[in-house]
Amino acid sequence: MNEQTKTNEITLSFFVAVFTKRLIPLLLALVVGATGAFAFTKLFIAPVYSSAAEFSVENTSNKEGVMNSSYQAGAAQFAANYANEVQGNVFLSRILKEYNEKHGKALTLAQLSSKISASVKGSLPVFEVRVSSTNPQEAYDILHIIEEMAPELLLNDSTRAYVNVKLIEYGSVATSSDSPNTLANTAMGGILAFALMYVLFFLKAFLDKTVYDEESLKNTSGLPVVGQIPRWSNKKTEGAKKHGAQALDAPNASGHIQRNYDDRLLAVETPFSIAESFKTLRTNLMYVAIKDNQCPVFAVTSGFAGAGKSLVVANIAVSFAQLGKKVLLIDGDMRCPVQHKVFDLPAEQHGLSEALAGIDENPLETCVIKNAYETLDIMTCGRIPPNPSELLASERMQSLLAAAKEKYDYVFIDLPPLLETADAGVLTSMVSSYIIVARAGYSKVDAISEVIDKLLATRANIAGFVLNDVNAKGSFGYYSHYSNYSKYGKYVHRSENGSDE
Repeated sequence: MNEQTKTNEITLSFFVAVFTKRLIPLLLALVVGATGAFAFTKLFIAPVYSSAAEFSVENTSNKEGVMNSSYQAGAAQFAANYANEVQGNVFLSRILKEYNEKHGKALTLAQLSSKISASVKGSLPVFEVRVSSTNPQEAYDILHIIEEMAPELLLNDSTRAYVNVKLIEYGSVATSSDSPNTLANTAMGGILAFALMYVLFFLKAFLDKTVYDEESLKNTSGLPVVGQIPRWSNKKTEGAKKHGAQALDAPNASGHIQRNYDDRLLAVETPFSIAESFKTLRTNLMYVAIKDNQCPVFAVTSGFAGAGKSLVVANIAVSFAQLGKKVLLIDGDMRCPVQHKVFDLPAEQHGLSEALAGIDENPLETCVIKNAYETLDIMTCGRIPPNPSELLASERMQSLLAAAKEKYDYVFIDLPPLLETADAGVLTSMVSSYIIVARAGYSKVDAISEVIDKLLATRANIAGFVLNDVNAKGSFGYYSHYSNYSKYGKYVHRSENGSDE
């Protein structure tokens, strides 16, 4: 089985699916990131202003006044040397002393050095001196001192005769800051937040081992999906979801199962998509049952509690009964029986446990509630026994099913979750096929694989999976076409001859 299991594959469609599915939170992250970056830039990053001046270096040893390539290269080399000298401590010490005395400041050499930069203009004999400060006037005042003193300080006796330093572009007081770049920071913040959120969603989707749709269930199991049941909501469940509760049978925060059976059986008021999904499931199971010469016995189970198997098997049985078939539903979950709650039947009624314990001699008469729901017969659990597995594996169980096959057209057994008890696996030699219920967005890949492995180990015949609680809103797949029939209002059950039931 394990070799059939496929993990999420990194494809272009997978990247796109993550993006489209999480588009709203991704856009929200973009806005929040951009807003945060903008606010941080404005509130915590001080603007820096710059004033710059340019100096040219002339080689005066050429008496003809023509600057050929060799003289040009020599002057450019002097420009590079002077750019380095401007940033040196000797030059800066003279500038610092003049500035502090003239403006009454107390700058240190380190502070001044951090404000000044110099660079050459490509291969030209020109260098630029730039002074940066959070105070635009301070930057200009320091630059003005450099403009006045640089030509004199850079030239010494050995170079003065054939090199000249000339100020060719004066600096001015900056009217706008050089940094930070608010627009760039805002854009970068938004992009980073968007990218980080996308990576988180991508990793969550890639590492997620939950089944969400028919394709992922098929890839996991390698078995057919005989039916998909859309999410079934009513007024009570919608109200429960608004208060943080689960609509279907599922563990809450404390680990207990929240069960809701109100208006969960196929009826006139049943939404059209739900009714049609059970019709499709019924048709598929009828094809599965063709190979049986007599009444097929379907055992319905799941991996863990919370998949909704009890409601699924109850409605499968109702759906077959609506065709006029003789159907028996047996509540074989003798640890946590619920069928009496689903159909609102008396809990004290004798049922399967009494039949298997030998208390009732004719269990198909005394332990079965006739026409419990329309034409459906139901055998509830009865009293919860101390040894469910032994009773289910007993000869009385085999005799009960043999007798039921003679009397009914279809038998369905609601069994406990396979991975929580050993009860479901002891019937493999007595039933025709197993139906495994998985819940979209809830059932895990590993659990599904383990269920299949356990059933195959006992040589059980598996009819396939039913994917329950599929979210059909906004879907472009299996159930989207049902929305075309919404104009017909409530679904009306019809019998085989076309009359309303």
